[in-house]
Amino acid sequence: MITAVTCTGDRPVCFSLLEQWVKDQTVKVDQWIVVEDGKSQFQESGAYELFRRTPQKSDPKFTMILNLELALQKVKGDVVLFLEDDEYYAPEYVEQMNRELGSFQLVGIGRSKYYHLPGRKWYRHQNMGHASLAQTGFQRSFLKTALGCLKGDMFYDIRLWRMVNKDADNLRIPSSNCRHQSFNRDGLVFDDGDSMLYVGMKGLPGRGGIGIGHRELAYYVPDPKMSVLSNWVRNEHHFKLYTDLVR
Repeated sequence: MITAVTCTGDRPVCFSLLEQWVKDQTVKVDQWIVVEDGKSQFQESGAYELFRRTPQKSDPKFTMILNLELALQKVKGDVVLFLEDDEYYAPEYVEQMNRELGSFQLVGIGRSKYYHLPGRKWYRHQNMGHASLAQTGFQRSFLKTALGCLKGDMFYDIRLWRMVNKDADNLRIPSSNCRHQSFNRDGLVFDDGDSMLYVGMKGLPGRGGIGIGHRELAYYVPDPKMSVLSNWVRNEHHFKLYTDLVR
């Protein structure tokens, strides 16, 4: 059984796109937990288990950790995947992540691909010691550890990867290494290579995100004809849904 977890709020465009990506997966999730804490009314579709966390005056600027505390208590699956609402997930994403999680407790995709949609610019990181939370999943046997990592700053993903990988903070793993296993085989970070399983989409409408990639930084590479994006998002219908947002 596969559980997907999404924390959202005040991002109706992003969440609508995510619903499409989840619907089009070659392997379907069995349980989709959505925790929502937006100020505006959330339009529920019924394709997921929706939990409302009412915003409080004491809430921090970024509330993902608070929402995860609720979401992870509801997990029923043998495999847990984090699906963020401003990411693109190719139809084979769940299938591939589920396959890798048959051999490792914690799995993620490295060399993060970022695309700033309004600016038509892209960037690719070299991270292979850890993966972004949006490209991370774990076995149920890791759930207790995952719950224990919730306390801390907003960078939950780094804390998860430090539990299995002494190289979690290392960005200098050789570029030829497409699969980086932790020393005890509890964790795997892999490069999706030509599979193009995901894209971190930045600059979409709605409430701002945590990572620095959401800002149109100077090191982004221009892609005026969106040719890089068309290579990263190979499903024609999915690609058109993005291009329609910037025309």
